[in-house]
Amino acid sequence: MSRNLKLRVLTALIGVPVILALLLFLGVEGVAFLAWVVSMGMLYEYCRMSFSLKDAKQKTVMALGLNTLIHGINYFVPTGFSLMLLGSAPVLVFFTAFLFMVPALLDYGGKEALNSPSGVALLRLHVQELMFLCFGLVYCVTFPLFMVAIRELPRGQHWVTVTLLIIWASDTFAYFTGLSFGKRRLFEVVSPKKSWEGAIGGAAGAVLVALLYGAFFLPRESGFFMGFVAVLLAACGVVGDLAESLLKRAFEMKDSGSILPGHGGFLDRFDGVVFALPVMYAVLRIFTY
Repeated sequence: MSRNLKLRVLTALIGVPVILALLLFLGVEGVAFLAWVVSMGMLYEYCRMSFSLKDAKQKTVMALGLNTLIHGINYFVPTGFSLMLLGSAPVLVFFTAFLFMVPALLDYGGKEALNSPSGVALLRLHVQELMFLCFGLVYCVTFPLFMVAIRELPRGQHWVTVTLLIIWASDTFAYFTGLSFGKRRLFEVVSPKKSWEGAIGGAAGAVLVALLYGAFFLPRESGFFMGFVAVLLAACGVVGDLAESLLKRAFEMKDSGSILPGHGGFLDRFDGVVFALPVMYAVLRIFTY
């Protein structure tokens, strides 16, 4: 067993029981706390990747503070309403505030700044980072909130738990299947190590875990439904993983962070989860509730 694999296993042995305890035994509060921790870790790493100007620390602190405010508001108001409100309000606020921050951001005081080549170039960089931040608020803040939305549904603790288990099972089975049998590249231009064999193995592992969990904890759900959910979420996990790989390639980074030994950072570990959460919520609302 390689050193990296040993670290992955050790981190999982410590982290997974803690996460499952939050999901199953601490109610909505435990899930809300987990969603906030995941969101903070992802957003910090995302800001570290995307901000490069001299005010990067200030922008990061502002983003993390806003994230905490959003999760706090979400805890006290109905989640369906807050997802709608909080998914759009921060973007509107940032765009409005940015208009009045332009003179200070350009380090100028007059209108000439916008007409000078250096002023326009600097403004373009700030606008690009504003775009990064607006996307980051959806990717790293709004998506994790669906964990709380799912938890508030009937039998929500089990639906949140099985969502995470499906993604983790898909990742694990895909890793070992791809390592043993992977030959056909899935999307080489973005992630050269991922293979179709790994993706199929991951989907099979996800189905197995979903069927077992359903048999013990969700007996009213049919095997077909649990299998359908598993395949759908496994696909979401693959897309989320590829999307994060694309981000890392764009910013020339191998891992988003190093806080989770053997796994990298929060973005590396939860990229598939956050893509799966809104899809799982939609499936449950359409077909079950």
